[in-house]
Amino acid sequence: MLVLVLGVSLVVYSRDLRNSEDVGGIPQLGDHIHTAYGVSVCGNFREPIPEFESAIGVHTHGDGVMHIHPFSQLGVGANATLERFLKDARTGNPPQNVSISDTELVYGGETVTEGKTACEGVTKPELRVAYWENVADDASQPVITTGDFGGRRLSTDGAGITIFYGDPKADIPKPPTAADLKALGAVDGAQVPTKAGETTTTVAVKAPTTTVAEGSPGTTAG
Repeated sequence: MLVLVLGVSLVVYSRDLRNSEDVGGIPQLGDHIHTAYGVSVCGNFREPIPEFESAIGVHTHGDGVMHIHPFSQLGVGANATLERFLKDARTGNPPQNVSISDTELVYGGETVTEGKTACEGVTKPELRVAYWENVADDASQPVITTGDFGGRRLSTDGAGITIFYGDPKADIPKPPTAADLKALGAVDGAQVPTKAGETTTTVAVKAPTTTVAEGSPGTTAG
């Protein structure tokens, strides 16, 4: 009996330790992490998610940047993920209709589904996510995933994410805001970094305009 109790105690201790480590990583309360993102469907980038606020501290200013500034333990460490951002968008102020699964993306009133949504000239379009740890670095190579998208950690300042639906063999482009990420991220503190790494006060920085071609949304196969 003593051995059994000891074994259960060790399992509980191990689980609690793991959970503690999971929320002990970056970001923590007070940290500012900025990730450029974009959503490309059938070769065209969609407009960024409109500005929303979140009690968790994971939000966007409608600038094509995920701003991860945790106000709550729900946004720290391993809790700071792509799904956390999308969930906060759905429950934020105002709420946004966005979600992602292994085979389906809901974004901006559009739903694209593997096996149903066609892209012109593509036999079997696929949903993938590309992640660049340093999106501003021209030599940076992305990590490409084809599932478990929501689990992507948002722990590196200066990273980039493109949610991509299209040719499974195509190179995934960086998000449109990749080159302007430092300036866009600095807006939260009203400070824009110079090339020398210094900061100057600014009033506002606009995100680059995303051009969406007419008739670009994917079509549903019959």
